[in-house]
Amino acid sequence: MTYKIKNLCALIFTDLDASFLNKSNFSFGNNMNITKKIFNDDNFVIFNTSKTFIELNYFFQQQSYDLPFICENGGGIYSPKRYFNNAAHTRDGYNVIFESTKINKKISKIKRAILQIFGEHCTFYNDLNDFEKQKFSGLNEKELMNASRREFTELIIWKSDYENLIKFNDYLHTHDLKIIKGGRFHHISNNINKGISMLRLVNEYKKYYPSKKFVTIAIGDSENDLEMLNCVDYPCLVKSNDSQTFIKNIKSSNLFISDREAPEGWEDCVNQAFEQIRRQ
Repeated sequence: MTYKIKNLCALIFTDLDASFLNKSNFSFGNNMNITKKIFNDDNFVIFNTSKTFIELNYFFQQQSYDLPFICENGGGIYSPKRYFNNAAHTRDGYNVIFESTKINKKISKIKRAILQIFGEHCTFYNDLNDFEKQKFSGLNEKELMNASRREFTELIIWKSDYENLIKFNDYLHTHDLKIIKGGRFHHISNNINKGISMLRLVNEYKKYYPSKKFVTIAIGDSENDLEMLNCVDYPCLVKSNDSQTFIKNIKSSNLFISDREAPEGWEDCVNQAFEQIRRQ
């Protein structure tokens, strides 16, 4: 399939786990080859994920991938130095487009209170031992180390009902924090999300390529993808256990939902989005 679109350039923002990667074994099937085809046809694929900077940097090194990305649910935006040329500072060979305030100090100040009030309802992921972490995440020792290097989000295992989750979120709001559901975990963060950071990066592309006309696609599977899905021209949901729970909150009439789970469902979403673009 060709991914060339006459007079348009597609910016494809995609989640990783259970969207681009299989949720259980993290395989990506043919998706990396498809990504390279998309790029060769003058479009861009940008990973927009809850994974850490270290995780993505390691993944990109393994795959020889060299494009901008967004990590930790919008907490950081980074690009290779050959893009945009306007970064205030750099990090490990990347331009830093945006970084949220780091969350560690905020969490350390209120963690004891959280455990006193909500301890029966939740567990901090970092409080687990390595065996328990591996059981919950499915990651190996090296991957666990990379995943633990969080800066802008804190992982929570939520063990209670939605009513108590609302109370917990209300408590976090008093400390300028919030909680959002991901695929495996709940994430505490500052007032950031994938959609806000996606729009920041879209603006960078528009400034850097003023002669191009862009169309936006987003691919996700979980509630933490919702803002991203609601900010694009063509939102796509990869089939998952979570995706059915928030479909009603996606506003676009262009929504596509795959019949297959990741990684194959990701290819279905990409192909369907490009077909829709060509028809309109």
